[in-house]
Amino acid sequence: MDRKTRIAELIAQKRAEAAVPIPDERIPFVSNGVQVGHLLRQDALFLVRRFRFFEIREDALLFSAQDSAQASRRLAAVSQIFKAERKVFAWRDELLPVVPMHDLGRACTLAAIERAMCRPFAFSTFAVHLNPFTEDGRLWVAQRSFKKAIGPGYWDNCAAGMVPLNESFPSAMVREAYEEAGIEPGTIAFYFCSRHLISRPVHEGWMRENTILFNADVSDSFRPHNVDGEVEKFELMTPDDILDRMEAGLFTFESSLSILVGLAAKEGMPTELDLY
Repeated sequence: MDRKTRIAELIAQKRAEAAVPIPDERIPFVSNGVQVGHLLRQDALFLVRRFRFFEIREDALLFSAQDSAQASRRLAAVSQIFKAERKVFAWRDELLPVVPMHDLGRACTLAAIERAMCRPFAFSTFAVHLNPFTEDGRLWVAQRSFKKAIGPGYWDNCAAGMVPLNESFPSAMVREAYEEAGIEPGTIAFYFCSRHLISRPVHEGWMRENTILFNADVSDSFRPHNVDGEVEKFELMTPDDILDRMEAGLFTFESSLSILVGLAAKEGMPTELDLY
């Protein structure tokens, strides 16, 4: 099978896995009349029993607050209860924005919430991914640290990470590139490749993640090195080697989709996944 066919078939497979229908046991999470996510019905009942600013009406959980500051304080209280009850995993002490479900550019921040709470409530998260290609078409990829709470030892993008509150997508990519791959700001040029949405169940709840993908062209002398301790090692792979490992399930799901789109762009194939 030729490379383009392999890429196309893997993209079709990942596209289906990235757009899972929301099951009936999850109900909308509505903040001041705006849907921001969804959650398990049992968690909605748990919240209604404990907080006066929640109610269930017309099969949706309604959350009320006077403004974004009060909404953030109330969600912080909810987060502490979930943490105490061990309903969340991998607490980060990192704030992410709460936005309307279909706000693809984070234009309207309604509140801030602890990162670990986004999956239980299917709140939208935003991530940046980087594909550094050499002139001959090989790609630098990273193996995640075996100490990572999620996906230890799996292969991943050379650099990738969540975009926190009050940080732009390009700034987040520059920061992650340095922290994870030691790329000094301004030493290589990133260029926007594509974006896509992943909506699927995960161990922590439900992932609704908007991925902003950047490619980069690097010289043969380029050598990534980790700074933040989250990468076990880097490897420069041919596209066919990457596809082999991807078919063997050795890459994270999120990086698989981003790398496939990056490879498709290099092959002159369409990169729009139409997942919105």
